[in-house]
Amino acid sequence: MLKKKERLTKKEFDRFFSLGRRYHSPALGLIYSPAPDFHAAVVVGKKVYKKAVDRNRLRRQLYNIIYRTSQEKNLKGVYIVLTKAPATTIGFGELKATLENLLSNIKS
Repeated sequence: MLKKKERLTKKEFDRFFSLGRRYHSPALGLIYSPAPDFHAAVVVGKKVYKKAVDRNRLRRQLYNIIYRTSQEKNLKGVYIVLTKAPATTIGFGELKATLENLLSNIKS
């Protein structure tokens, strides 16, 4: 799980959401902005899962993936992960592969 200082405040979220570069896959969207430190946010809307329990589970899984990836690859910048409806039908392994693929597209 991300530390509190690594998460975005609402004010920061609004600013980076409008300014960041967007990357897409069928299940996820990623908004990236360069920054000297690592910050991240995950958004799971009601259109993806109706129940808060399900939204929170998916959010925790994505925070786990982005945290571990940031530790392994020493990521810098602001990352906002947006979920889409197909994210509900794929497993954890495929979700991880999709997010890592989006993160690798940033470097190229």
